[in-house]
Amino acid sequence: MSFSLKERLKRSRRSFTSPVSVVKRLKISEDDDQQPQMNIDNRNDTQPTENRRAEVPGCMPETFQPSSTDLLERQNQLQKEVKERTETLRRLKMVKMYRGKNDLTQLRILIDKWRRCSQAALYDLQSDVLVDGKKTSISQLIDLFGLEDGILHFDRTEEDFTSA
Repeated sequence: MSFSLKERLKRSRRSFTSPVSVVKRLKISEDDDQQPQMNIDNRNDTQPTENRRAEVPGCMPETFQPSSTDLLERQNQLQKEVKERTETLRRLKMVKMYRGKNDLTQLRILIDKWRRCSQAALYDLQSDVLVDGKKTSISQLIDLFGLEDGILHFDRTEEDFTSA
């Protein structure tokens, strides 16, 4: 038997812990010249089965039986968590698609262009529209058309457009 195979068998024996009470050990002779001799030893572990199950991850003791209400609560909790994560995943996919589909720098340029045109149009309307024989204010025009100050970068206290 090759040296690497012997080493692999030795390593696999060390890492394996059986939840069964009878443990079988494989003994391999160290001589490379001879035919491999395999002996199987059956040993009873002194450790009770329940204690070994507690050590094995994922195994529950036989005595623990959750009630149906506990199981239903756990199911509802997991379903709610799956629903929340599915919604988060859907939103992230939409953001990814939106960013891939639309060039954000191009959109920013177009928004700034629209803002400058809107501000110029409001100045033109201010000079052309008269209310009670007086020139109207930009605030009155913005209110008349139902526009938002933030979108147009309009400061009502100074009655002027801001650059930011």
